Amino acid sequence: MSVVAAEDRGPRVVALDAARGVALLAMAIYHFSWDLSNYGLFAVDVIADPGWKAFARTIAGTFIFLVGVSLVLATRRGLDRRAFLRRLAIVVGAALLVTVATAYMFPDAYVFFGILHLIAFASVAALPFLRMPLVVVLVVAVAIFMLPFFFSHEIFAWWPLWWVGLSPGPPTTSVDYVPVFPWFAMTLFGIVAGRLFLQYGAASAVARWRPGNRLGRLAVLAGRWSLLVYLVHQPLLIGIVSTAAAFFPPDPQVQAETFRADCVTNCRTGGRDAPFCEAACSCVLQGLQERDMLSTALPGRMSAADNEEWIRLVRACVPQDDQPAGVPPN
Repeated sequence: MSVVAAEDRGPRVVALDAARGVALLAMAIYHFSWDLSNYGLFAVDVIADPGWKAFARTIAGTFIFLVGVSLVLATRRGLDRRAFLRRLAIVVGAALLVTVATAYMFPDAYVFFGILHLIAFASVAALPFLRMPLVVVLVVAVAIFMLPFFFSHEIFAWWPLWWVGLSPGPPTTSVDYVPVFPWFAMTLFGIVAGRLFLQYGAASAVARWRPGNRLGRLAVLAGRWSLLVYLVHQPLLIGIVSTAAAFFPPDPQVQAETFRADCVTNCRTGGRDAPFCEAACSCVLQGLQERDMLSTALPGRMSAADNEEWIRLVRACVPQDDQPAGVPPN
């Protein structure tokens, strides 16, 4: 996923396409696992588990890093403004499409500033750094990466500024939240790497590499069409998993563990402490099981009557002055 293509202004580095293709495969694995977990078919909290979180952040960081590398390669002989603006418009349009689609599917956790939004921003914001001294780019990248660990302010908790990434706590339960701080740093690191590559590696084995088998060629092809693959793969995976869930109902124990994990994660994201969230979610889970409603807590299965019963259950489990409990229906 990139606004620029390396072959526009010079020889294409095929290894870059292959790297995107491998990253796409990793993303598909993560999304497929998330879908299985979300439908109660996989008893692992993909969102909160440290290993899965690290996997997801590595994937996102790889794509954003490659944006910086691609930008350097595509502008090695100057910026083709028409091609750049055309691709930028496509990425912006794709980002808006993701926002609209996820707002329909996940109204309480839609994507308002995800990886495509960040890529569109970074592709423009990174342009001045293409000609700056490398040491300046590196220092700015480190500063952007480190700032969220040392500084935050309540003003950035205001929803129009959520995209910045400097709010005191997580501002949203969005299924894909990639704010400028610290993620824009990865694009700048990519610019540093791309410029060093042009200076020292343009004639290297990496630059000359070509795929020698079908898997390599498939990775390259996917990398060249990365935006299309990105937009299409998740709807396909959700369709496959939702169809499978209709024929193979989730194991009740797996379903209960998945619900509890998601509930606690949402509750903690809402600012509650662990004991409160554990108690509230255990109470709600017990109530759902007693009412034989656990299956209706899966995506798209809650009717209006179920929703009313859900509200009564949450009110019974959580003191009225403590609501919302951070345990919204899926």
